[in-house]
Amino acid sequence: MLIASVPKNKREEVRIELTEYKGHQLFACRVWATNSEGEAVPTPKGITLGIGLLPTVLQALGDAEREAKRQGLL
Repeated sequence: MLIASVPKNKREEVRIELTEYKGHQLFACRVWATNSEGEAVPTPKGITLGIGLLPTVLQALGDAEREAKRQGLL
């Protein structure tokens, strides 16, 4: 299930998805690129982790956001 798509550049986007593989619930952050036919296709770039790690990843992203703000980057 596609949750969000974030533009990376003119040809690529990062898709956040909830997926299942062999009975395991997963979340994925993967780069998708436009091929020569104009279709979006997944690339090997990205991560897929067990859904149980999602709170830990969200905490780490929140920490990164707070630090970026502290440094005046955001």
